[in-house]
Amino acid sequence: MEAQQYVYQICGVKVEFPYRAYGSQLAFMGKVITTLERAFRDPDGHCNALLESPTGSGKSLSLLCAALAWQQHRMVAAASIGPATQFGGGFIPEGPASGAEDKHQAKKNKPPTIFFATRTHSQISQIVHELKKTNYRVPMAILAARKHYCTNQHVCKKANLDDECKVLLKDPHKACPQFKNVNKLKHHPALRKGGCHETHDIEDLVTLARSVRGCAYFTSRIMAADAQIVFCPYSYILSPIFRKAMDVDIRGAIIIFDEAHNIEDMSREAGSVDLDTSILEELRNELEELSSSEDSHDLYRPLFDMVQELLIWIRQQDENLQRKEVDHYYSNWTGPKGLEQLQAAGISSESFSIQLDCAVKAAGAASDPDPEKPHLSGRCASAMEGLFCALKFMLSKPEYIHDYQIVVQRVLNKVEGTDEWLHKLSFWCLNPGVVFNEIATICKSVVLTSGTLSPMGSFASELGTSFEMVMEAPHIIDLNSQLLVSAVSFGPGNVPLNASYQYANTVAFQDALGTALEQICNIVPDGALVFFPSYKLLQRVCNRWKTTGQWKRILDIKSVFVEPQGSTGKFEDILKDFYKVIKGENVEPSRRKRILTPKNFTSAGGQTGAAFLAVCRGKVSEGINFSDENARIVVVVGIPFPNLNDVQVAMKKNYNDNQKTLKSLLGGDQWYCYQAFRALNQAVGRCIRHRGDYGAIVLLDERFNKANYTGYMSKWLRKSIMRPASFQEALRDLQAFFSKFEFLQNTGSTKKCSSVISSITTTPLPGGGVKSCSLLEDQSTDGFVLKTSSLVRERQPELEDVIKLSSCCGPWFDSK
Repeated sequence: MEAQQYVYQICGVKVEFPYRAYGSQLAFMGKVITTLERAFRDPDGHCNALLESPTGSGKSLSLLCAALAWQQHRMVAAASIGPATQFGGGFIPEGPASGAEDKHQAKKNKPPTIFFATRTHSQISQIVHELKKTNYRVPMAILAARKHYCTNQHVCKKANLDDECKVLLKDPHKACPQFKNVNKLKHHPALRKGGCHETHDIEDLVTLARSVRGCAYFTSRIMAADAQIVFCPYSYILSPIFRKAMDVDIRGAIIIFDEAHNIEDMSREAGSVDLDTSILEELRNELEELSSSEDSHDLYRPLFDMVQELLIWIRQQDENLQRKEVDHYYSNWTGPKGLEQLQAAGISSESFSIQLDCAVKAAGAASDPDPEKPHLSGRCASAMEGLFCALKFMLSKPEYIHDYQIVVQRVLNKVEGTDEWLHKLSFWCLNPGVVFNEIATICKSVVLTSGTLSPMGSFASELGTSFEMVMEAPHIIDLNSQLLVSAVSFGPGNVPLNASYQYANTVAFQDALGTALEQICNIVPDGALVFFPSYKLLQRVCNRWKTTGQWKRILDIKSVFVEPQGSTGKFEDILKDFYKVIKGENVEPSRRKRILTPKNFTSAGGQTGAAFLAVCRGKVSEGINFSDENARIVVVVGIPFPNLNDVQVAMKKNYNDNQKTLKSLLGGDQWYCYQAFRALNQAVGRCIRHRGDYGAIVLLDERFNKANYTGYMSKWLRKSIMRPASFQEALRDLQAFFSKFEFLQNTGSTKKCSSVISSITTTPLPGGGVKSCSLLEDQSTDGFVLKTSSLVRERQPELEDVIKLSSCCGPWFDSK
């Protein structure tokens, strides 16, 4: 049974929404639909959008409903085109059209496929959960790696799962039984229209696959071919290697990148590669063995020669590497000097086309192996593909050589008490537009959306792509009553708070910070998230506090969790325990050592919650839901500027300075600030997760008093920042704010546009929906007009309400 839906006419498109939409959601959906419609109608077929909507504002749900409603609208429009209209002039050609013509016309009339990309597989599950709330049921698929989908118990736990799967498929004696049931799974009633898993996530498909002994991996790939919406990680879109391997065709498609605040970094990474000489030597050895066979000599010999010369060239550079640190040496080249070095390494524009052709064939042999024929191992094939992907980008246009740095490094690797020098070869892409512009050119529309795109000024120049639609949506909460934002310049004892490198190492700062956190935790109930700019500073202050006794004083107030560096499995366990402590539940004895607390775990009576010490850009800061009592406060220590001692960061900063005029880029310093504040905005977004949520954000650093710094923060946050004269005043503000939290849970605001729109009573219709509500694009003001017809009270006549969102919302969102 379909849930009740509210129906809105937005820019001529009927949109069904599972709840009464907020004003910001209507404006957001209007921007999405306008973008897609302009892309569809534009002769060049392109229109792109940058859409920011604060975390907790229903962005994902709005995005799904708007995109699928537009796609459905286009399907209806295509179906209504009769034969006379299709062929023009009112004449119908004699005789039936050929099969090829029918196929071409069907493809032409078919609306674009939507590719919905997220950063992680867990975020895909969250998006599918939102999709299940809607009435939109369309053919869908989720693309993911074998490790997420494999149901063959003899293979799924193996480290070389990909290789085992490929060999098993080709071996007639060991054929995978799950693969034989692909069609059985694909046509399962649960996946058909109206089935319980018509809309499904990865776990749903795997569970169903196990019940019929089917292969979820290949079923998902088959389903993707006919899907109207395909969910996948970023890499499946950004990387040409993944696109080819997974048969992802984005020509003429709609690409949505959710949580796209890191899209610049992800695009650079997709065009870059880092290879240890150990893997290059392994690749060389396999190529040498393969080229010794007469049947495969012509295919693998050019690749062997190339890798061999590359290794010789790397060893030749070893004596001339520059010292960066005691355990780090490197040299780098770009532009004409980079080309010279490539030629010295056996790679030239003349030879590369032959080498690339061989690499494509070798990769194909490895991805679809024949047990009777030798081929590269999965590990070596992956290394080869990464190398050729970066080289192909770099050599595709003459000017791209200036966008790359060729780097040879020697670093000291300390493993289990032994020191080992490692040599690395890197091709670093410093211009994300090299990768992203190719995608924007071949698809119909790109929509970048996130709760924290701000500051937004760099996307067009960095990605080499124009964005015709830009929006910074308002928050759905009442900022005056549900949020407190405080920029604190001084700690207890009037000690200046400044976490820059110059001051962060001083004991005065570290001690003042510890006392400040103690007093903040003493006021704030439930969960507290504390973000540091780096793991290095986090570890340093923790060590200091353990020495001075400050650590125990914080533990007397709250249990303390520390974000681990690197280990995903360990982090997930710690996160579960954090949630349990907040709820007052017992934690498994085997995991209690992970929690730093002197309190008795069997009794929650004396606890006041927990603090999670984490790092900006870390796991805690992105994609995790800390709603309600899980995060009543977010404390940010300092500003998370990237580490300038990182060679790649320094090169990127210098690149922007050198290419600023030629490519219309931000200067190096401005790019550097953008990187810092995007990370900061993402961290503070953990605080408010839905309309009824409330919390505080405390910024502990005197630099937040600079107007040019706060200008980089998200638009909805800027005007809410208070600057108390002292730390004691900041504590009084916190105390007053949390003393009224019971009131805040019941309060509602009608001051803002979102409340005005949602307060217009709409009458549910028998089959779901409401009496008409229309959002129309207003070309004269480039805003939107909301027009509703509804019964406001019983026995009252039908009323017409018109609200001009562009004027009502004021500075809440920008439109171009």
